[in-house]
Amino acid sequence: MDNFISYCRIGHTDFFTAASSYCFVIVVFLRKMDLKTAISSLSGISSLLNFKLSRLNLNTVGDLIYHFPFRYDDFSQSTTVRDAQIGQVVTLQGEIWSIANIYTRYGKVLTQAIFNDGTSPLQLTWFNQFWLTKQIQVGDRLQISGKLTKYKSKLSMMAPQWEKYLPTSDVGIQSLHTGRLVPVYPETANLTSKWIRTKIASLLPKVLDKIVDPLPEKIRDDMLN
Repeated sequence: MDNFISYCRIGHTDFFTAASSYCFVIVVFLRKMDLKTAISSLSGISSLLNFKLSRLNLNTVGDLIYHFPFRYDDFSQSTTVRDAQIGQVVTLQGEIWSIANIYTRYGKVLTQAIFNDGTSPLQLTWFNQFWLTKQIQVGDRLQISGKLTKYKSKLSMMAPQWEKYLPTSDVGIQSLHTGRLVPVYPETANLTSKWIRTKIASLLPKVLDKIVDPLPEKIRDDMLN
């Protein structure tokens, strides 16, 4: 652990009680993050998560920053349930009225919620994401994006992207997963584009000054003028 140096000596000084026979002094060197920083050293990266990232050859912060999406989903069309058309990909804002897990006879889990944007209720369904009932609660305000469908005469949306928002915000919703062109990345098992988007968004401002634009300055200036 190159960020830590442990120093130990036997004995005691006036700064410690006589009962103290061992003094441990830990000096922490805070090294500024750069593109070569190992992902495994970041907060919240477990050994299992690090293994999954390594399967995508994502070993450093730079690897993650340069892990480019293979497509973009256009969730920029904001509307209401009442005004949306069946088959249209839209972004909606509203409140969760109910949410619960339903277990099928085949061992599958359906998470179903009732969402209402003030114009009409909408049934949301996610597949095998039972943990969503802990992340989303009744009364939560969500912004969701997905394709509007009709199932058994009910307006529905299957596996929508979602994020919570505060409707009273003066600066608007700083959306990451909905309401915009949303990048979709190469993934591996249980490592989603949503996690990758979130991590890149948190890391990029910290290393932005370390990224060198490959375009020559003259070309950049011509493009901006």
